[in-house]
Amino acid sequence: MGTRAQGPQGQGAPGQGARGRGVTHRSLDGVRVRLAGDHDLRRPCTSVARIAEGGRLHEISSGTREDALAWASDIGVDRFEQEFRVQGGRLRVGGTATRDAETGLSDPVLAAVWEGRRHAVFTHLYHGRPADAVAFFDTLRLTEHEDGVTAVPRGRARRPEPAEMVKEVPGIGLLEITALTTVTRRRLPPWRGASVAGGELFRDTVEGQGPYFLLALASLLVTVLPEEDRVRDVPRRLAGLAVEAVR
Repeated sequence: MGTRAQGPQGQGAPGQGARGRGVTHRSLDGVRVRLAGDHDLRRPCTSVARIAEGGRLHEISSGTREDALAWASDIGVDRFEQEFRVQGGRLRVGGTATRDAETGLSDPVLAAVWEGRRHAVFTHLYHGRPADAVAFFDTLRLTEHEDGVTAVPRGRARRPEPAEMVKEVPGIGLLEITALTTVTRRRLPPWRGASVAGGELFRDTVEGQGPYFLLALASLLVTVLPEEDRVRDVPRRLAGLAVEAVR
């Protein structure tokens, strides 16, 4: 099996890779992951992290600027009303609302998108004002790279768990990749997995949602949510996909 996480193997091509080539992505906490193999690796990759700050837990995401604009449109932002120069990029904010389907009640939401040259970090703040968005992004040190953007908590802000990358690989399914730590290791089942190159492969089932796979490597944990008609093929298809942590 070609999955491995054995240290630096070169940076590879940033961004989106063609079929049969490698691609490298960087998560919000700085973990860089290279994927390679005879698969279509051109789909975009997003990263998600949770930031504890001021007694609240905020979820932030990163992706391309196009990903951020699509997200803003999906949650109902018609236009950005204000923008600010923040950490070498621009922070754009716009209002929308969420509505509870059962009660019909709505809550105002402020969407906030920090845009760099190519990548973006985005989040939403309930009952937030533009000044709140500026203050929240001030708790993060944002650094844009060719293969992604990092967001390092500063001051009293902290990240209680590693960030995750999310990437769809046609023929396999949705991959959720994170660092293997004492925190993320708790996601593994209590039984031993199948021995594969570089680690163990587990199969488990979520009641009402179906089977999924966990690939535990030396420094990475990969959750595979398989395509519905490809569950049996996942171990074989994973054998042709190299997943490795790089510097």
